[in-house]
Amino acid sequence: MAEGLFGKGARAVQDLDPAQGHSGHHQTCTLFESCLAPLCPLDPVSLKGIWYPDEEICRSRSQGGRPWIRAQRRLAKVAGSGAGYFTLEMLSRLVVVRKGITGLDPDLPEEAQLRAWFQKRPERRDQLEGDRAVRARHLRKFSFRKKGGRKGSGGGLKKGRDGAS
Repeated sequence: MAEGLFGKGARAVQDLDPAQGHSGHHQTCTLFESCLAPLCPLDPVSLKGIWYPDEEICRSRSQGGRPWIRAQRRLAKVAGSGAGYFTLEMLSRLVVVRKGITGLDPDLPEEAQLRAWFQKRPERRDQLEGDRAVRARHLRKFSFRKKGGRKGSGGGLKKGRDGAS
């Protein structure tokens, strides 16, 4: 019944949890009264929804470091109003965001579009902590910084062949 009256993704007011605000976001967030973001990191139900690049993004500083929220911010800058919609899974996979990127068309079936969209974009490579340490050691070999400490610490550059510094 709520779907017929309010649209596909909307919920009736009586269906809302009393621990959540009027927009469905948790009261643990200080912005819950004024937030209109369709994807809320504190609301697991909203994470199954969709997001258009011209819609609001979570403004919470404590939640803003999530990779999918950062992808939303990058998309909002480059995607046009006709760019289609994005799901949480799509936002989590985005590594490169360029002008002209498009999401899914709301007028076409989602399954085939999702399959094609994911085939074009490789899986995000989150490095393990051990791999990251090995790579950092390897890159230090090619560092072009001066040896020694800061300016005036006495470390300075290495001596030349003639012994003069």
